[in-house]
Amino acid sequence: MAKLLSVSRAARLAGVSRGELQKRIREEKVETFEGELTVELLLQLYPHIDLDADPMLEKVRAIRSEAKPKSHYSDGWMPDPEILMKRLKEFQHVLVQTKSALNASDALLQETLTELQTALQRDDEAMREAVLAATSHLTRAMQRAERAEDASAALFAKDMLLKIVSASVRLLPSGHEFFLEGSESILDAGLRAGLYIDYGCSSGNCGACKCRVVSGAVRKLRNHDYVLSAKEQEQGYILACSNTAISDLVVEASEAGVEEELPQQTIRAVVKKIEPLDDELALLQVQTPRTQSLRFKAGQQLKLTMENGATINLCIASCPCDGRNLQFIVARREGEPFSDALFSGKLQRQTLLLEGPSGGFLLQEESSLPAIFLAAGTGFAPIKSLVEQAIAIDNAEGLHLIQPGGNPKGSHLDNLCRSWNDSLDNFLYTAPPRDSTYDELLDLLAEATAALDQYIAYIAGPTEWLDRLLHKAQQRGMDIHAWHVQAVD
Repeated sequence: MAKLLSVSRAARLAGVSRGELQKRIREEKVETFEGELTVELLLQLYPHIDLDADPMLEKVRAIRSEAKPKSHYSDGWMPDPEILMKRLKEFQHVLVQTKSALNASDALLQETLTELQTALQRDDEAMREAVLAATSHLTRAMQRAERAEDASAALFAKDMLLKIVSASVRLLPSGHEFFLEGSESILDAGLRAGLYIDYGCSSGNCGACKCRVVSGAVRKLRNHDYVLSAKEQEQGYILACSNTAISDLVVEASEAGVEEELPQQTIRAVVKKIEPLDDELALLQVQTPRTQSLRFKAGQQLKLTMENGATINLCIASCPCDGRNLQFIVARREGEPFSDALFSGKLQRQTLLLEGPSGGFLLQEESSLPAIFLAAGTGFAPIKSLVEQAIAIDNAEGLHLIQPGGNPKGSHLDNLCRSWNDSLDNFLYTAPPRDSTYDELLDLLAEATAALDQYIAYIAGPTEWLDRLLHKAQQRGMDIHAWHVQAVD
């Protein structure tokens, strides 16, 4: 039976985004098998896959460089890193040869059986000569197969190496799949992949991330205070925050859907850092306690209360993959208590009360349509969160971020946007002048979507700016009904 690959794994082997592969499958009218495709079909879609420049070996090197062997182990329990790399490369080579031989043998056996069946229809002498010829042919072909390599075998070996470095985790009942690399927890890997897996503390105290392993093997990363009953352990229940995968997994776990509201939470967090972006904007970073992370969706907002009781509602500017370290973009507003405290330095090291999350400016996660993001001023906060989620999910055919004025040169946000643009094949970052007119911005939108049959647009900015932009778009006859908008003041 032909080996089947999930779309996620196939995209990773081909070195493209999942959205790009889905688009190619649709355009080429390739028939998949319940959402999976064979190695042969993948090679048909991408015949020029570079099987020698294997990115997984680079991942191994990265994991190796971060590893810190325990000093009290001195009995050679762990091979030298360079030896380990050579062994992995050799393992890949052996797999290529083995799979090549198997592929050739399958075809050869079918051919030989056909010849022998034909020989049986002849007289005795003719049959004897035919059988001898067939066995001679079989022997020569088997000798050739020992030295042969083919593209599907090389791809098979690459997939095997991928399984050494990272495990695939598939969630039930959603069917979502993600990859777990190194020795990170199942929960961390799922959140990093943009999934809304249930969790609370993320440190083994609350049990909210309890899930059941249907197939595969796990290893406990740390002991946890939450107690699983003997019956639960027998049934395969574990805490996702305290276990990692040592093989591909299928796990039953609770997830929140796009439309499903997350529970309201109240958390006390400390101001960790304030980074001025320019004279009018600052990036605020707060951190929740180790035993309490915030569950939220990209694009949502929180109510923040200072120690003196002053409050403000702010959109979260960070990815839901890290519920402990939260970012916000704050505008300078004279006379506004929170803004005054932040820009005067009085907010440093204060404890803030976080309440939420709220808001429906959310990413359409299941859509593979190209996504256009337009952000002005503090509207970059929810847009940044959406973009990070879209990158994590890797489902859209393309991502295009338009930000009038961009971010201050050399700032964390400027470096981040440029790194997306430089490192992601399906990402484009455009920073027109800050004083661009509404017509100029709408021209950019029209240009970005001109070649697209369908797309999704996410637009966020100050209320007055947003109202005028939408009004101008309607005057120009643009279809704004597919636009998702968020006013941020």
